[in-house]
Amino acid sequence: MNISFTQLRALQAIHTHESITKAAKMLNMTQPAVSMQLKNLQEQFDVPLTEIIGKKIHITEFGQEMVGMADRIFAEMDQIEQRMLELKGLLAGKIRISAVSTGKYIIPYLVADFLKIHPHVEVSLEVSNRYKVLSHLEENSTDLALVSLSPEDLDLENIILAENHWHLASSPEHASHYQQKIEKGEWHKIPFILREKGSGTRVMMEKFFQDRDIHIQSKMELATNEAVKQAVMAGLGISLLSIYSMSKEVKEGRIKLLPLKGIPLKAEWKLIWLKQKKHPPAVKAFIRWISENKEKVFNDHFEKV
Repeated sequence: MNISFTQLRALQAIHTHESITKAAKMLNMTQPAVSMQLKNLQEQFDVPLTEIIGKKIHITEFGQEMVGMADRIFAEMDQIEQRMLELKGLLAGKIRISAVSTGKYIIPYLVADFLKIHPHVEVSLEVSNRYKVLSHLEENSTDLALVSLSPEDLDLENIILAENHWHLASSPEHASHYQQKIEKGEWHKIPFILREKGSGTRVMMEKFFQDRDIHIQSKMELATNEAVKQAVMAGLGISLLSIYSMSKEVKEGRIKLLPLKGIPLKAEWKLIWLKQKKHPPAVKAFIRWISENKEKVFNDHFEKV
């Protein structure tokens, strides 16, 4: 039997994407090359690894077992590499971080200097809405999460990083018009651009207006802060946005902040993790580094909000 790592990587990628085309893109290979790797692997077994159902390629039960074995093999290889680096006095390993949508403006600065010190550490980052980020944390599919609104039903540890402020944002061309409607209490005449359900920004916006018995008109619902910001600048309506996602546009005059009593809404950026989780050395080192350097990171890269 002559099984190569490349063949196993191809099987893993096909299992993940149920598509040879997408697997090839993931592996930075051509589609024929991935097909050949799968063919060479299959030739070593009498039992099929894959099957075609509809237009998708699926992994058989035996193929699933092979994927599990491949996962364990590569995990062991990673541990060997990590141990070799440790013996040389170098930190290695993988840190999995999930961040809420606005967190994509912050996370690169939190990890950049750390990775300069520890170049053998790998960081895996997934950006999603608050609901999905917390689900990943609860399912233990991420080590750390960057959020502004912490859940109350999970036993967590956290590092408070900085304040996060949300403002009502408008295009400059429509700001005066919307401000007049706000002052007259004519909220139903103002088109609002909302984040999707499950977003922390959506939670904060809904609570703010419900507490004040204000009924707003939803113009559209978008899945990312970036999409909301672009819609605001296009003059499609107003929205609640974190200052971290639009500070550049505000400074350049492309977004106007609308004054309103109770705004900005305030929360705190937090790096959170499950209290009972046993972290590998790389994650422990990152938590320690963030604790010691968070003020410097925010002072160096972000204006006071």
